[in-house]
Amino acid sequence: MVQIKTLAAALALPLVLAHPGEDKEILRKEMALRNVQHAKATRSLASCQDSPQAKALRSRAAARRLAKARDLRVKRGLVSEKMNHQKRDLTNLEIYSNLSHNKTSSLEYTLDTPEETIFGSNNTCALVPETTIGPYYVTGEYIRQDITEGQIGVPMHIDIQFVDMNTCGPVADIAADVWHCNSTGVYSGVDSDGEGGLNSTFLRGVQFSDEDGVSAFDTLFPGHYDDRITHFHLVAQHNYTVQPNDTYTGGTTLHVGQIYFEDALVDAVEATYPYNTNTIEFTSWELDGWMLEEATSDYDPYVEYVQLGSDLSDGLLAWITVAVDLSSDHTANLTAAASYYEGGGVAHNGSDKGLPPSNPNAS
Repeated sequence: MVQIKTLAAALALPLVLAHPGEDKEILRKEMALRNVQHAKATRSLASCQDSPQAKALRSRAAARRLAKARDLRVKRGLVSEKMNHQKRDLTNLEIYSNLSHNKTSSLEYTLDTPEETIFGSNNTCALVPETTIGPYYVTGEYIRQDITEGQIGVPMHIDIQFVDMNTCGPVADIAADVWHCNSTGVYSGVDSDGEGGLNSTFLRGVQFSDEDGVSAFDTLFPGHYDDRITHFHLVAQHNYTVQPNDTYTGGTTLHVGQIYFEDALVDAVEATYPYNTNTIEFTSWELDGWMLEEATSDYDPYVEYVQLGSDLSDGLLAWITVAVDLSSDHTANLTAAASYYEGGGVAHNGSDKGLPPSNPNAS
């Protein structure tokens, strides 16, 4: 696990805005709150992670990931190729002393490698309260696993497993509402300059966690946009209502957060087409204040992954465990840039970056 750094060190660093237009002082206060909550989540997880229930869950997760890798490789005609994996050496992470990042070593795995070696590694992202929704959240997105909608990029199947941070047990029936930009930094669902428009829905979707707490999506590796390192947005909802039109409404918001990808993978993807046609300046992780706060915590916000074949175009299988506090309720902080209805998208007044909607019940 990454060793936690002091809050004073985190706040002493210069910050880049987490999202364009946000006040730096607000971000500093939010990061201070997150630091406290991260420590609480870490203590809770440490107390239960070696329980028989937690160990059995990890074993089932390893088997599930292996089975999915085999399935994807068969479908893509990759069974004779080696899988590739970047495993990070967290023991040498020195974020504040020299702004170095996770050092990696390339490991080649085959399906003969023991499953626990590849798929048993289990980074945990502790999802804790925060007050920034992030840009371009849209309500009313479709319940679906495949969210690609014809977008071009590196295929990625991502396995997100939710656990109760107090028991390390799986949490079923969480609505995992996800969204991210495409390979050239464009978001669907909003009509801000340069984005996909209100009636677009690519790279957005919802899945409900199963009895093992798992929600999975078929998507593409995200690109990058202004002032942010590559990331993947996630809202975790509980006690929602499923609608007849394959969407959901209501619910208790357990968390709004972001998931990240290590440098080696981001760099490799960014060098491929169409990511390399993105004209938006790339922001590295050490200049992204939000990402920097994530990296100071005693948990790991990066996905684990395998490259399914010899080439990135063969696709990725990525996974991460996310820990939630079932007693939390942050619904009041969940604001949207727009809502998507049967007749199309409706923008919320003045909320293209996630400010309160003017009429959340518009039809």
